Amino acid sequence: MGAFVLRTHDYRTISRCLESYGLAVERSAATWPQRRFTDGAERRRAVATVTALGEDPAGKESAGYFHTRLHLAR
Repeated sequence: MGAFVLRTHDYRTISRCLESYGLAVERSAATWPQRRFTDGAERRRAVATVTALGEDPAGKESAGYFHTRLHLAR
């Protein structure tokens, strides 16, 4: 199963649940742009959230786009 998850969301709880059913979950190092922000407030919230989750928004959310990361469970 593949899921492209916005970097503003923490997928660890879902990964742990899938792993409890015997699935191995891999997280891609690459990211993909999902869409532009609707306004500056949405951008600021996304940058703050991504940073709080321990990710670097440079060149991604700070450049004006939500980014996703692929999580592959098999």
